[in-house]
Parts: sequence; C-alpha cells; structure tokens
Amino acid sequence: MKRSFVYAVAAIAALLGNFLLAPAVHGQATWAELSKRMAASCAKFEQSVKDITITMELAVPSSGGALTSESLVYLKGDRFRAEISMEGLVEAGLPAAIASMKTIVVGDSAKAWIINPVMGKSEIPVSEGTKYSGQWRCGDYMPADAKVTGVEKVGGHDCFVLEVQDENSGFATLWIDQKSLNLMKAEGVPGEGETNITIFSDYRKVAGDLEFPYKTEVYSGADLISTITMKSIEINKGLADELFDADKIEAAGPDAGELLKKLKNLIKSEENE
Repeated sequence: MKRSFVYAVAAIAALLGNFLLAPAVHGQATWAELSKRMAASCAKFEQSVKDITITMELAVPSSGGALTSESLVYLKGDRFRAEISMEGLVEAGLPAAIASMKTIVVGDSAKAWIINPVMGKSEIPVSEGTKYSGQWRCGDYMPADAKVTGVEKVGGHDCFVLEVQDENSGFATLWIDQKSLNLMKAEGVPGEGETNITIFSDYRKVAGDLEFPYKTEVYSGADLISTITMKSIEINKGLADELFDADKIEAAGPDAGELLKKLKNLIKSEENE
C-alpha cells in the first residue's frame, strides 16, 4: 500500500496538457518551423486562458483493486494550488480519519509549500510542487531544442515524433497529432529503473478550440502505474488571488498525534499478516 501511495502522489506529475504544433509544410516538418508556430500558439493560449479549475480522479492499480483519490487543481498565471483528498482509500483499509485528510500544495514559479494536518506547513522545491499541480500550459512542454524524426501512430492518430534535445526538459520524446496538434504521448528522460511513458487520450473541447485530454495513463516500462480521469474542467472562473496565498491556508484537520498512532497501528497489523 505504501508503494501505491507513492505512485499516487508521483502520478500527479504525470501531467496532462495541450501541446500545440503547426501542420507539416509540403509533407515535411522541421523544428525551426514548428517551434515558431508553437511559440505563437502558446502566447495565444496564455492570453485567452486566465485561470483553470480542474477536478480529477487518480486510480492506482493494486493487488486489492484500484486505489483512488480525487484532486482539485487551480491555476492562474504561474500560480497553482492542488487539493488532494484520499477519501477513496477507505476501502483499501486506511482509517477514515487518515483517509479523509486533505493535503494542499500551493506555489508559483519561485516558491511552493505543502500543507496538511500531520506535516503542518513546509516549504518544498518548486519542481516538487508542480508535480502535484501538473504542467498544463503548452509552454511547459515546449523544449528549447528538438528534432522531428518521423511519423508514428498513437491510438490510431498519425503523430509527429519529436526527439527532445533540450537538456533541461523532462522529456526525451514527444508524439504530436498531425491533425489536431495535440500531445498524444510523452516519454520521460531515461534514468535509473524503467522509463515513464504517458499516454493522453479522449480529448474534448473546453473553451473555443482549446482541447484537454480527459484520460491520461502513466506507465513505468510496460506496467500501468496510474490512470487520471478528468471529471470537470472550467476556464476563466475569475479565481481570487487569495486562493494561492500560503500564509492564509491553515493546516486544519484531525489531531495529528492520533492520526500517527492509527497509522502506526495499521502498518503494524499489516506486517503481522
């Protein structure tokens, strides 16, 4: 169960988004051509989308059935706030007092904090904070340098294959639908262990021609480690700035000492089984 929980948290990094590219020119596409159009498309996206509110469900496979949690994500400019509820884990054996806790991650491009009843309020690296919120803006996926290496099918879609040559990018390869220009697949930078691969599908329009994927599957090698399903996406609700102010968020919830005691008892009982 502990491993599944780690996957659940890490999967928020998986992230979803809209990656806009230009169609091929005379049947060909070069990075120089695509990057110019991508920059223009991303600028248009930033101008038209002031804030985003997303409700999503995360399911992590386990031997006893999928573990689920629900997250509410707010985005405004470079600011983000993610509220993660683990209520779906009661069925997996977690005490209700623990499973009902809400963890809040809030931050911007400079600082980030994680807040919950057990940990209180702690500052964390921005790179960790954005894993909880997801990288939703198309500019987050645009590498500084890449190469179009060919065309492959992903889920029945003909896609440009981009070999990322930007050392600062979190991706090694991207697959872009030639017609819709949506991101269909992303392969992480190889490291220790299996490489993470993310598959995006069920794209739906949420504002004008802007589309978001309502289903995201994250694999570690050939193993499915999480599935994220969008329950709702709302654009330009006029989110208040105070929503992203860490100083105004309290770590409210059940008594931390009692929660830790119950968690220790749960772990002890599992070890004795």
